Amino acid sequence: MNTKRKLEDEINFKEVFTNPLRMFGWIFPIFIFLLVVLGIYYVKNLSEISFNQQPVGLIVDSTYFKKELSTKKGGISPAVDLALVEKPTTDFINKGKDLYKANCASCHGENGLGNGSAGATLNPKPRNFHNKDGWTNGRTIDMMYKTLQEGIIKNGMAAYEYLPPADRFAIISFIRTFAEFPAIKKEELTQLDNQYQLSKGTVVPSQIPIKLAEEILIEENSVNEKKIKNAIKLLDASNENVGANLLKQNSDNLKKVFTSFINFNKNQNVDAFISNVSSNPINFGFKLSITKLKKDELSILYTYLKTILS
Repeated sequence: MNTKRKLEDEINFKEVFTNPLRMFGWIFPIFIFLLVVLGIYYVKNLSEISFNQQPVGLIVDSTYFKKELSTKKGGISPAVDLALVEKPTTDFINKGKDLYKANCASCHGENGLGNGSAGATLNPKPRNFHNKDGWTNGRTIDMMYKTLQEGIIKNGMAAYEYLPPADRFAIISFIRTFAEFPAIKKEELTQLDNQYQLSKGTVVPSQIPIKLAEEILIEENSVNEKKIKNAIKLLDASNENVGANLLKQNSDNLKKVFTSFINFNKNQNVDAFISNVSSNPINFGFKLSITKLKKDELSILYTYLKTILS
């Protein structure tokens, strides 16, 4: 009898292919190996994988958009006759009609249907005044005035704060002829009067075109630069002047001293200068030592600065 056993390989690879279940024990080592390889790859390429690039050309810098202004002299607009607003006359409504055609019809249409030529490309479409639904601020007179005063940016509705208050009420009175609107309540007008001082007259500031304002600022800065350069020369040449010595001893930044004096103190009196400098010397270019000066010394310093910067 042959007692010798036939030697076999520990793993018969031929049987592996005929019976894949024999590979089951290798699944976990292989999975762990692949996981380690992927982890190493991810860590080495983490910067590139997580890099987020913003597409060029999709974002427009809004600071380049400028709404040009017309030259307008300020003053106090006439007081609003709230009784006339509550019960508008035919002449008042006709005035509003002319103002509506000039300012509103291009978007809202001649008859207030929201079908003006300028509003064809707007989204959302301009307000249809005949429609009672969907008003952002509401259809009461105080809310309509608020819309003209502040505008509605998200809807593309411009503010008309440059129009006198009486003209805005005239426009509202005409718009109210398109459909049936809520009755005007005295408390609504009272609230508007308290908020905007309508019956006392409204202060309207002067305005100039942006380009002209930029040119004036550039010119003023240029003039101030020349004044500061000249003041530094005069200071360097002054050795025996008391005011010059006080300035040299107590200034930390001469250019800042001169600039702040031009902007804040030149047209103020000596008491205002002393108050400003004593309360915040660093902000005006001085050392803290200036707070120890006596009032007469600060007066001499004020006079000297005013002289060399004139």
